This record gives sequence, C-alpha cells and structure tokens, in this order.
Amino acid sequence: MPVSAEAEQALPRFVETLRNDQNVRDQLNQVSDIDTLRKVVQSVDTSLTGAALIPLDQATRPPKILVDSGVINQGPPWRLLRCTGGPLVLQLICTKANFAIWIESC
Repeated sequence: MPVSAEAEQALPRFVETLRNDQNVRDQLNQVSDIDTLRKVVQSVDTSLTGAALIPLDQATRPPKILVDSGVINQGPPWRLLRCTGGPLVLQLICTKANFAIWIESC
C-alpha cells in the first residue's frame, strides 16, 4: 500500500533540513554503513523508515520518473524519484557512501 502524498512530504522536508543544517550534512558525509544512516535519518524525521546504501552507478543512472533534483550548497547532490508502481525515493550522493531513503508503507 503506497503512502499518502502528505506523508511523502517528509522527503522534501528532509532535503530542506539538509540545506539548513550543516551538522546533518556533516553526519551524512561520514556515514559508511546502514545502521549509522538509519540513526542520522531517524534523528531528523522518524517517518523516514526505508534506507539503503546504493552503488554510485545506481545513484547516477537516469531515473524513469524524476520528481525533483538539486545540489545543496556545500552538501550532497540529491534527487527525488518515483519508482514505477512504488514509493517516492530520495537519493543522495555523499562523501563515503550513496543512499536511498523512503517511507515504508504498512
């Protein structure tokens, strides 16, 4: 079951937090494992429950459905994409690893 459009707004809010909070950007740039990634993400928004480390080729290949993208000043490039028939996903390219973040549905 997909999450609501309202719930999906947590992902753009997470991007906004990255824009405004150097500490969160620094923490993400130090992440190299899934457990630390989950801790950093959950410290910002507990509704963001899905997380994965992804290879650079996956983080940079053209998405089928691009919703939004950008580069944060002194921070990571990011993009929001819609998986076909699936959730809205935020992908980040950080210093030590690349991530996908989403909201898991029940």
